[in-house]
Amino acid sequence: MKTLFQVVVYQLAFTILMMTWSCQSSAQMTLDNYMNQVRKSDPSYQSSQLMKEGAQLTEQGADLMTGLNLYSTLSSLSDGRPTVNLAAQGDKTVSNGFAVGLKQQSSIGASWALSQNFSYTKISNSALTTPEYYDSYPKLDVSIPLWRNLLGSETKATQLQAESLLKLQKINADMSYIQKESEIKEAFFNLATQQKNYEIQKDSLGRAEKILTWAESRVSRNLSDKSDMYQTQALTSARRIELMNADVKLKEAARLFNSYLGKSSDEVKEQLVVDEIDLKQLKLQKEKQKSRIDLLLQKENLLSQQTNFQAQREKNKPNLDLSISYLKQGRDTTLSNAQANTFKDNKDYLLVGLSFSMPLDVGTNSDAKEGYAKLAESQVLAEKVRARNEGLEWMKAVDQAEMLGQQLKIVRDLEVIQKNKADLERSKYNNGRSTTYQVLTFEQDYVNARNQRINLELQLRKFINSLELYK
Repeated sequence: MKTLFQVVVYQLAFTILMMTWSCQSSAQMTLDNYMNQVRKSDPSYQSSQLMKEGAQLTEQGADLMTGLNLYSTLSSLSDGRPTVNLAAQGDKTVSNGFAVGLKQQSSIGASWALSQNFSYTKISNSALTTPEYYDSYPKLDVSIPLWRNLLGSETKATQLQAESLLKLQKINADMSYIQKESEIKEAFFNLATQQKNYEIQKDSLGRAEKILTWAESRVSRNLSDKSDMYQTQALTSARRIELMNADVKLKEAARLFNSYLGKSSDEVKEQLVVDEIDLKQLKLQKEKQKSRIDLLLQKENLLSQQTNFQAQREKNKPNLDLSISYLKQGRDTTLSNAQANTFKDNKDYLLVGLSFSMPLDVGTNSDAKEGYAKLAESQVLAEKVRARNEGLEWMKAVDQAEMLGQQLKIVRDLEVIQKNKADLERSKYNNGRSTTYQVLTFEQDYVNARNQRINLELQLRKFINSLELYK
């Protein structure tokens, strides 16, 4: 029969054990947990996110160049200058006007404006029967380019350039965002690797200390020479140094890890948990080429330069523009009657004009047009080179993915082999059937294999992260 005291002790021990297990299990951190915390605390991440969102919202801003615009004008005139005919023109004219309408610069080059206009005029000290009256008239203005910007060539080039610049801004923001996320993930993976490296070096030191204990025991029993013990002591000292180096690297990785959380510390209490590497992500297909985002940035930059040169070349052409203005006017002493009279009579106004201008320095102008044409063509050729390099970069990524996948399988198998080999040799050494040198050599091979595996896994995770740059 258990006493009450024993029951209480057992219950308390069980509670402590469960609390300890709970603390251990909660003292883990996954990449998702880390990223969620960083998103809330790191200003560099938040900045890149806002830049990405802002660039996305402004991407279609170039459409405003040829979009429909609402406009209005308000004017006030007070003219007290001497007049030629005082009886008819009075000695002072006051006129207030207001217009509201729509206007647009079209993509085909022509521009138009349609407005409704109102004005009030008062002529002081005039013999006119209606020295005070209102005007109301709708007005249509149209301008059509007949040479420069014919069919909207300059407008289209300018709009394309604006579109390219905005797309450049978006791609650059996307790239900065992806790079920032990749940078933060790499900080996580690097710390996880350094935690493993520290454990490896700690385990390696423990294994070396066991070998040292065996060597000292064998020497004390005159079963081996002291040189074996000295060699093991040297190995143990080397392992301690490696553990110290691993501790330095661990703290360095922890400082970077914590900086994204807004902390200034070289200690991370959580054990980082990384997902198993998905080797399917390394199966890239050569025929399904993707473009790296920095090369897409280069592409848009070349297009922006090309359209800029085309627009500059167009600006050097002579101006020959056809302009048309038409309006129907109504006038009366009241605004309502003026509006009612607008379309009653043939009180219309039509103006057709043709304007021309060109640079007098014909030679320089001709050279400038030819120069801009060559500059535009240079960007076309540069784009062909960029497209060629884009294909080469994709092939390189495909080959690297295949190589890293194969290396990982080999390194993982090698680690198992080296462990089995080292464990077997230690067993033989303990039974007096192996040498200290052989055991130490095999131990070193095992440590090297473990380090090679975790470093390759880190390299693989960084490579998989870099694939986010491909679109």
